Amino acid sequence: MDNQQTEFKENILALICEGAQKYKTIFLDYEYEISSKAFSNEKSYIISATKSNFLHLTGVNTKLSAEQFFNKAFDKSLRVNDFDFCKKCQNKTMVKGSVRRKVGFLPFLENIFSAETLAEENFVKGRVVCMLAVSENAFTLGFIATPTKCRPKTLLKGNLLKNPCKIDSIRRRRKGGQDFEDFISGNCSDTFDD
Repeated sequence: MDNQQTEFKENILALICEGAQKYKTIFLDYEYEISSKAFSNEKSYIISATKSNFLHLTGVNTKLSAEQFFNKAFDKSLRVNDFDFCKKCQNKTMVKGSVRRKVGFLPFLENIFSAETLAEENFVKGRVVCMLAVSENAFTLGFIATPTKCRPKTLLKGNLLKNPCKIDSIRRRRKGGQDFEDFISGNCSDTFDD
């Protein structure tokens, strides 16, 4: 691997490891309930992520399981040889560009739950289909549905919502907790500093 490629992969690695820290604080420690009067499919959506969902947000290819990938990124034992940019039927240069765009937003995941966040049900962008997507303008986060909750599926640059609607409230609870508490509603917001 030449110096330029090594430096690129090391930069991607650093962003993935930093993103894993944010992902845990935001998505593994908490669940969220997003409500909007404008939703037509559901009154509200519960977002509950797993370690396995993190890999989707990076865009890289790996031989590790999705959970192993997250664990290694979180404890900073992930190495540049643990991932690559080879994807079936995709040009390596295009994959690298996609990865660069995705991981650049991982350190800013906490911005997705703000008073300015907008949502869209039945989000479609190319081959990406999500039950729900949210955007705070810099990036869009898409979620797939499981029987009772939504899980992160994709991270895209920019606000790609075609039919955005205002979110009336975002409530959160600690994973395993019973009750959701007000987190963001209107122009009032809490932070992730506990």
